Amino acid sequence: MTPEDIREYANRDWALLARYKQSFWPEQRRSMTTAQIFEIADSIREYVRALKPDWPNAAEREADLAAHIRLSEKLRAAQARNR
Repeated sequence: MTPEDIREYANRDWALLARYKQSFWPEQRRSMTTAQIFEIADSIREYVRALKPDWPNAAEREADLAAHIRLSEKLRAAQARNR
């Protein structure tokens, strides 16, 4: 990677990219099967593991579990309010 590559990356039209993603992904997701979504998620996981073989470490796993627990608690509370 060269300094010019870094400058080009930093100077991208990030707002345009954000608008493109906002218009592209909702339709893309509607047309995907659950299996396709899991395939994409797994390929991302494999890519991260290739870059960082020790991922996720114990602390990251613990933080992830805590986030899942918090989400579950919020979903249960919302469900209880809607009964």
